[in-house]
Amino acid sequence: MNCFSRNNDILSERASQVDTIKETEEKKRPFGILKINPFQPIFSEIPVSLEIYGTPRRSWQFQVGYIFPRRKSLMNQLAFDSMGEEGMATDEGIFSYRNSPFYNDAGINLKMEIRFYSREINPPEKTTHNKSFYFAPQFTYKFCFYKDQRFALHYSGFPHYYTESKYSHISGIGIMIGRQSFDRWLSRDWFGGVGLRIRMMSVTTHKIYSPYPIPGTTTYPDTVEDNVSFYPFVNIGLRLGFKL
Repeated sequence: MNCFSRNNDILSERASQVDTIKETEEKKRPFGILKINPFQPIFSEIPVSLEIYGTPRRSWQFQVGYIFPRRKSLMNQLAFDSMGEEGMATDEGIFSYRNSPFYNDAGINLKMEIRFYSREINPPEKTTHNKSFYFAPQFTYKFCFYKDQRFALHYSGFPHYYTESKYSHISGIGIMIGRQSFDRWLSRDWFGGVGLRIRMMSVTTHKIYSPYPIPGTTTYPDTVEDNVSFYPFVNIGLRLGFKL
C-alpha cells in the first residue's frame, strides 16, 4: 500500500513538472523576427530586416540593404536607357540615368522603424489571434555610387557619350502601415507607406565624346556638379521571416 502511494506521488510530481515546462514554453517570448524581402533584388537591392520586440504592442525594426548593379536588366533599359531624345538616355527629370537604382556599382540602404501594433504581438501569455495591424514612423539613409560609367545621350540631333562618376546620399522620413501575421514560427509582413526624401548628389564628368564632326572629338572637362533635390516616395512590399 505504501509502495502504491509512493508511485502515485512520483507520477504526480512528474506530471507537475511537465505542466510547468509547457507553461514556461508558452510564456517564453521570442527575441524578434529575422526577415527578407523576396522581391527587392529585382530592384538591385538585397535587404535583411531584424524586428526586435519591446512591449507586447511595440517593436523596433532595423534593415540593412546591399545595393548591386543590374545595368542590362529590362527594367533599366525601358525606364532609364531610352527616355531621352531619339530613344537614348537623359540626365534630366525623374527618369535621368543618374536616378536609376540599376547603374550603381555598390551601395548601402539603412532603415529604422518604431512599430505600434493594434493587438499584442508578443504577449507573455498565449493569444487567440495570429495577426495584427501596425503603423510605424520610418527613417532612412542610402548611399550609392558608380565610377567611370559611360552613357549615351542625344543633344541637338547628335549623339554624345559621357563618362562620369556619381556619389549620392539620400535621407528620408515616412509613415508605414501594414499587417503582420504568424503561422507558428513563420511571419508575413505586408506593408506600404509614403514619405519625403532629400537627395544630395555629386557628379564628376570626366570626358565627353561626340562622333560628329568626323572623325569625332573628345573633351576632358573634369567638371563637378552638385545638386540637392526633394521628392516624395511610395513604398509597398512583403517581408517573409521567422521568429528568433
